[in-house]
Amino acid sequence: MTDPATLDAWVPRFEAWKQEAVPQIMKGKAKEAFAIYPWFSEDGDPFQKLDKPARQARFGLVTTGGYSIEGEQEPFVPMPSFDDKTPEIRTIPFDVDRAKLRIDHPGYDHRFAEEDINVNLPLDRLTELVASGEIGSLSSDTQVLMGLLPNVVPLIRETLPTLVQRFQADGVEAALLVPS
Repeated sequence: MTDPATLDAWVPRFEAWKQEAVPQIMKGKAKEAFAIYPWFSEDGDPFQKLDKPARQARFGLVTTGGYSIEGEQEPFVPMPSFDDKTPEIRTIPFDVDRAKLRIDHPGYDHRFAEEDINVNLPLDRLTELVASGEIGSLSSDTQVLMGLLPNVVPLIRETLPTLVQRFQADGVEAALLVPS
């Protein structure tokens, strides 16, 4: 996991960026604001090798596509949060009626995802991989975040441990991350 001192050292850079970026974003200049974003990074390899073949492992899916289930879940807030608010997680069952899914994320072109949901929520493709024996099994639920989370502190300190806990409770051994 992230070294707390490394994350704490990033905060002043984020705060300085926020002072300059938020006014730009409010003027519709998000591209310019994010061009100077202070990306957080750490030394080391964030990946760990599976201790068994993929065909024997249980996988979980996380997407930042900002999906929610129409009529069953509150939509995601469509604007980025620059404060210390913990990013929300929506849980979507793999067997959800695809027609009920709604994309709340305003930060990407939905055209391709609306044409084929598997572009950033690959429920059908993963089900096919299980059926063909290429991966062992899938968590019954997909974990969904809203992308565009400028303040990574609450994401790293609160949201990621929650995701890990959910996956561990479901026996997930590997997470597939699908950014949008």
